Amino acid sequence: MEKIRLQAGAAKAVISPKADMLPLELAFAHTEYGAVREGEDIHVRALVLDDGNKLFLLESFELGGVPLPDQLHKRIRERFGIERKDALLTATHNHNGPQPFGNMYPGQKTDTGIKAELYRDNQKRWTDYVMDQAITVIEEAISHLRPAKYGFGEDICHININRDELYDDGYWMQGQNWDGCSDKTLAVIKFTDDEDKLIAAVVNYAVHDQINFCSPDTDGIVKVTCGMCGITSQWLENYFGNDAVVLWQSGAAGNQNPYATALKSRRFDSNGTFYSDSKLSVPGTSYRLSISLGEQQAADALRALKKTRADREYMRIKTADHMVEFPGQKFPEGIDRAYHRLMVDNLLVGRGYFKPGEAYEKKLAEMIPTDEKVPMRQQLVILGDIAVVGIGGELYNEIGVLCKEKSPYRKTMITTHIGYPSVGYILDDDSKDRKVFQSFGRIRAGESNEIVVKGMLKLFDETLTDE
Repeated sequence: MEKIRLQAGAAKAVISPKADMLPLELAFAHTEYGAVREGEDIHVRALVLDDGNKLFLLESFELGGVPLPDQLHKRIRERFGIERKDALLTATHNHNGPQPFGNMYPGQKTDTGIKAELYRDNQKRWTDYVMDQAITVIEEAISHLRPAKYGFGEDICHININRDELYDDGYWMQGQNWDGCSDKTLAVIKFTDDEDKLIAAVVNYAVHDQINFCSPDTDGIVKVTCGMCGITSQWLENYFGNDAVVLWQSGAAGNQNPYATALKSRRFDSNGTFYSDSKLSVPGTSYRLSISLGEQQAADALRALKKTRADREYMRIKTADHMVEFPGQKFPEGIDRAYHRLMVDNLLVGRGYFKPGEAYEKKLAEMIPTDEKVPMRQQLVILGDIAVVGIGGELYNEIGVLCKEKSPYRKTMITTHIGYPSVGYILDDDSKDRKVFQSFGRIRAGESNEIVVKGMLKLFDETLTDE
């Protein structure tokens, strides 16, 4: 087969809500986004690759999830002829941006009356804008296609930490588990032109972008922002210039938080009931912290990019996807899921259910196993000598490490949040008995390691049979 030179093109576009699209409702409502933080717009970024046989699309949204993925994939196929398995749509899982229409969090409470109508109208118009921008940015990336070289690199970044901490009261909550599994690998894919100028880069790292979730800025307004990972992309794009585009991807971050976060779990007192006068951070603190860690991550990514040689001119692209199934579970009847979710991490006071100093008993539900099978989309993209494994859920770090160990490709990246609806959290088998908030989802833990790894290897078998 005649070798055809790889071509790459990239572009980005702002998807922040415009002034007439605000306010927008924030997940776990009774809070709203009232503005976009200056200098921290949210973006959609697209990278299009042409290996001479087909186009491949990688698109990244600085949102909690990919907006209306079924509709978006349909529009992409109709407009560009790119099939679903040839488009890896991802989200940074940014907790600091509104959710696209139809992408509300489970248990979200919605105001009624005139305010609810305003939220719905604003969200619909904003979602339409996001969807249109997603198509426009692909068109622009295709128009920028040009001969390219690529390379893969890794380095270490120390901003993540395992967040499943066993507290002194015997409960598992979000905290800082310094001894827990936490893959510090920061992986990059680098694309340059023939003058060695950066066309685009993919940065992959396992961390939740949630530092200033629900937090007000110095003026008391909760604001839309690109978050820590968006700061990383912007910093690198400004450093390289020449319209370089940096797409950030979330690795296996189901139990990974930034090591510093403004939101702390609250503890129980000695008699076993909850007592707290804790509050969220001083307004504005979390935004500054997000910038600081984003720049720290950017410096680590820059080190990885600088030592990565983009010297391969030919790339064969192979793709595959399928559905895997997990055993299901459900909440017991009569339990307020939103209330329970907040109680797990002792956040009921912070959300106004109780007053500071008021005590309540913490009784966590026992989930009920069901015969339901929970389907999840799994995707594999092979870019020359690089493998990208896509997961339609929030994968625990232990399973991500296991996947990289079992992969037949030394250069393997795990990418999560590849489409909504997500199956939610996927706990590794050793964490199945922890009553962290992640354990109260749709998937019954205990078999996930094998299901995810077997599914991945099946995709490898499918794509490698023609070699």
